[in-house]
Amino acid sequence: MFDTLWWLTAAALFLGCVVQTALGFGMAVVAAPIIVLYRPEWVPIILTIVALVLSLQNAWNQRSGIEWRFISPAMIGRLPGTFAGAWILTLLPVQLLQILVAGMVFVAIFVTAFAKPFPATMSNLSIAGFISGITGTTTSIGGPPIALVMQHGKGHNTRANLSIYFAYSCITSLVSYQMLGLMTANLWLTGLSFIPAAGLGYLLGKSARPWVDRHYRPMLLMICSFSALIAFYGAVFH
Repeated sequence: MFDTLWWLTAAALFLGCVVQTALGFGMAVVAAPIIVLYRPEWVPIILTIVALVLSLQNAWNQRSGIEWRFISPAMIGRLPGTFAGAWILTLLPVQLLQILVAGMVFVAIFVTAFAKPFPATMSNLSIAGFISGITGTTTSIGGPPIALVMQHGKGHNTRANLSIYFAYSCITSLVSYQMLGLMTANLWLTGLSFIPAAGLGYLLGKSARPWVDRHYRPMLLMICSFSALIAFYGAVFH
């Protein structure tokens, strides 16, 4: 199991977990384009297992900032999006999955850098939750739609709300994968083998929170752009 590609995946997940813990989202944005190039069968299931553990850590650490009434519409909207995404996933060939992952990363980059945030109304949160359900279940990249709506909030509350939302989202996605027969014992064991990398990424990301908005965002955009280009290259030339 612990071959060169496993270590490459562990490094990608570690970096992604640092980013998500510090910013509130971004683990799959960073890691998925790299992993889908070499181990497309691991996307999105392996990333979802790791994201669940990371999100539970972040949610517990920031539990005082969770606003349950605020985040509930997004959670409700996530359910139909999750099952729609799981059904779509059963139809996707590997090459299309690679292109879809890369495309979602470019959307995330645009949203983070240029898009004007939407107001966090109940209807917008519900719509964002639905879209996040589809994109998160098919590519494991469900953060941008919901982060766009929530990014006007205070940093502590936003990270806390995103963490509990992602934990809930990962659980619903894993249940849908299991119901559709996409999960295997080997995938579970492989996903759990990356938990130490997630733990280390969580610790480093937590310490980076105070200065991340001033120093890290340009680096995040560059890393994400590079990752997306890798995924497009793999889809076109492999």
